[in-house]
Amino acid sequence: MYRLLIVDDEPLVQIGLRTMLSKGYGEVVEVVGTASNGKEAWEMISMDPPDIVIADIRMPVMTGLELLNKSHAKYGTVPAFIMLTAYEEFEMARQALLGEAVDYLVKIELNPETLRAAIDKAIQRIEEMHPDKSASSNGSSAAQSSLEDLRGKFMIKLFSHNISGEEALLSEAADLGISFDYNRYIAVYGEITSDKSPAFDGSFTREAIDVYSSSISMAKEIISRHAPCQIISIDLRHFAVLFFFTEDKPVAGTMDLIAEALENAMTMITSYFKASITFGIGSAVSSPLDIAISFDEAKTAQQHSDSSQPIRLFSHIVGSNRRSGKDKLIQTIQEYIDENLGGKLQLAEVAEVFGLSPAYLSVLFKKSTETGFSEYVYTKKIDRAKEMLLSGDMKIYEVADALGFESAYYFSKVFKKVDGHSPREYIQSKSQS
Repeated sequence: MYRLLIVDDEPLVQIGLRTMLSKGYGEVVEVVGTASNGKEAWEMISMDPPDIVIADIRMPVMTGLELLNKSHAKYGTVPAFIMLTAYEEFEMARQALLGEAVDYLVKIELNPETLRAAIDKAIQRIEEMHPDKSASSNGSSAAQSSLEDLRGKFMIKLFSHNISGEEALLSEAADLGISFDYNRYIAVYGEITSDKSPAFDGSFTREAIDVYSSSISMAKEIISRHAPCQIISIDLRHFAVLFFFTEDKPVAGTMDLIAEALENAMTMITSYFKASITFGIGSAVSSPLDIAISFDEAKTAQQHSDSSQPIRLFSHIVGSNRRSGKDKLIQTIQEYIDENLGGKLQLAEVAEVFGLSPAYLSVLFKKSTETGFSEYVYTKKIDRAKEMLLSGDMKIYEVADALGFESAYYFSKVFKKVDGHSPREYIQSKSQS
């Protein structure tokens, strides 16, 4: 893998180059950063010199030609420079070649073929100057790729409520170089679909992978310009974005900023790849452990999105007031349970009815009622069972069947756990009083 820096003051050129590189050189070249002018690029090169630089010749603050000369004065002919020019800048392009740039590309004629030829020249330059570069790059790149994979798996574990406590979370995050030094987090859940998307039976094509990886790359490029964030791939249709910030920034303003970033990414991805994309935005949380709650909310919000409303906020689904909105949602779920006590009322089934993930419903229910979901359901079922048993018209096994219990034995076991007595003992105690 060869490390490459893109320097251009036009965002669309940066995105176009990233896309072409990911398709044509995704396994050979890694884009390690972008800069909007020569001064910004020089700071990045000074901190960690890349192998290749693609730079616009004419930029504000410091031109590409000045950047080329400054780099070569300090580092020699590697980083290898590829210059971007317009037709009228031929004299500057000639100066760049005299300054030992490996090639120049006319922007209006830029395409995968001309870019590939220039990259090949840059790689040839690097191998001539550093014959051992190819082997060492592959090793460090593999290590970096492995680290990124571990970070992604850690974030998915966090989203899935599979980290036991904050101490364990912070310890594992520190080992992976992930910082949680912020006090506000907002999760976003995104879905990408196109005619190249994987079939629902799990089969996929090379084109599907290209569309997804290119879309993710473009999303990262655009969204990260608006706010600090991390993008996590989940599968070949879905990805998450985790935004982090400090409490001195108003949440409402941050939500607007996030929505704008997502809208910009959606517009560009749709335009470039003919793919449609929808987003759900969760609520702001202050603890790293609660990021999973924001993620569940984002997933629920995305399930309520469509082509007319491709970006949905969870707060808009449950109500503008987050607290009262959640209370109203729990009240509605409780009413649903009360009206359907004859059914199984499993957590996953009820969550599906309300468009929630089971994990999120479980956490939300516990926080709102201080009672676990299953405990609430069984308490309600036993309350109803008591009424039915005292009516005198039904036998114990008939009540058990009417309330969705799998057997009279299991019903009796639950009854005793809730009331402290078996159904028969309960009937006898009431008949004697």
